Amino acid sequence: MNQKPEMSDSTIDKQIPAAGEPSHAEHPNTHFEREDDRWYVRFRISDWLILLTMIGIYLLWTGVVYWFEPGIR
Repeated sequence: MNQKPEMSDSTIDKQIPAAGEPSHAEHPNTHFEREDDRWYVRFRISDWLILLTMIGIYLLWTGVVYWFEPGIR
């Protein structure tokens, strides 16, 4: 029979950081001072183009529905 070995108290104590110590295993190594890719001009222009395309499709669809629905005009 395969039995799982019980975790001893010393093993559990190694996994839990002491009070006031940061837990590096749970949090990614990031900080707020880095510059993300999304702030580059190239990506901002791409985002605006996507937004304008979505607005254009919406207005086109609304116009088609307006012109083909007889009760609206």
